[in-house]
Amino acid sequence: MNDITDELFLNEPEEISALFLHLTSDSLLVPMAAIAEVTNDDMEIMPLDEPDDRFYGSVSWRGLQLPLLSFEALSGGRQQTLSAESRVVILNAIGPGKVRGFYGLVVQGYPQRVNIVDIEETQPIARQKSGVPGVLYEVVVMGQLALIPDFEFLETLSMQAPAPTPAPVSA
Repeated sequence: MNDITDELFLNEPEEISALFLHLTSDSLLVPMAAIAEVTNDDMEIMPLDEPDDRFYGSVSWRGLQLPLLSFEALSGGRQQTLSAESRVVILNAIGPGKVRGFYGLVVQGYPQRVNIVDIEETQPIARQKSGVPGVLYEVVVMGQLALIPDFEFLETLSMQAPAPTPAPVSA
């Protein structure tokens, strides 16, 4: 486990603010402390030198080039086609990726804020979703199934992203 996940399960705060981040077929439950920004605007995605389905490419955010992960692809599914409903969530990196500081994740639609007042309302189903990388826990929160991401795994993966292809220089 890591510090961000500990916020959800071990520290037993009186209230936890989190976001449901919707994917194509699942939802992630992510504490607000892990999120730097949810973007609504179109971000130019730069392709990678070496294509890898786990990454959409990289995005420029506040002067930084950040890898953009596909949770569906890294967890064994297919990378989803970006649409008008797609959003980029910038996550804080506090573990293996703290050198870079941040990384991006593509989600679908607008995140849904949830305040978990009583940790007893969060019912762990399984400690780890069998055979699915990037998932630390499966939980039910307020009747909704959600996946708790393994942030350490995501950060480690973000550090392995191939370099973005440089943009052509205009003469």
